[in-house]
Amino acid sequence: MKAIRVRVENGRISGEAPAGLPEGEVDLCLADPDDDMSDEELARLNAALERGFEAIKAGRFRAASDVIAALRSR
Repeated sequence: MKAIRVRVENGRISGEAPAGLPEGEVDLCLADPDDDMSDEELARLNAALERGFEAIKAGRFRAASDVIAALRSR
């Protein structure tokens, strides 16, 4: 997983997103050093994030609004 460097100024975050991310709002979660994850859990999380990022770069994703609409129509 590659880190994204951002700048925080006056409560605002700014920076460059990696190529391949869809346009729009993105929720970022900061890693908490006190989250009590084992090394194995952290490795599994990082692997899952990497797979997800690769899927996004390859265009294999659906907008959350489409997923929610499909679930509500069931």
